[in-house]
Amino acid sequence: MSRAEEPDYILVGRVVKPHGLKGEVKIIPFSGDPFNFSLFTDLLLVAPDNQDEALYRVSHSRVQKKTAIVALDEIQNRNESELLAGYEVWARIDELPDLAEDEYYWHDLKGMQVALENGRQLGVVTNLLAGGAHDILVITGKGREYMIPAVNEFIIKIDYEAGKVVVDPPPGLLEINN
Repeated sequence: MSRAEEPDYILVGRVVKPHGLKGEVKIIPFSGDPFNFSLFTDLLLVAPDNQDEALYRVSHSRVQKKTAIVALDEIQNRNESELLAGYEVWARIDELPDLAEDEYYWHDLKGMQVALENGRQLGVVTNLLAGGAHDILVITGKGREYMIPAVNEFIIKIDYEAGKVVVDPPPGLLEINN
């Protein structure tokens, strides 16, 4: 199974290291919520060099501080789990948790048109960056790239049906990108 052939999978974390002697792995969740791993039945693990990937059944998971400790049926001991350090962790999109009204998934925003409240078109969401305090929308259009904090005070509306995001950045933010 290849990620290219399985568009229903999304990157959700990275294996940091093995945990304990029974083959569990410690995963940093990209969502910031390690409890989400209790929802996943299978995880696709992809090697850092993209040369190896395999689908694993989740036996159980638990939370340790800001990480998820996950047991995989196919991994029985520490030696096997050590080989997974650095692997990307992909989960099925249909197993992602439901979102609150003011939340969004990065993959839902990519490709959406972005405009100011006055209707001025800025471009398209081409990327999102994880920042320390908040995520950042990367918008590309008309030969420019804009970076706008993805916070409620600047994102006025997300219209999934129209594929459009309306933003109201603080004064001077767009000019910084000139």
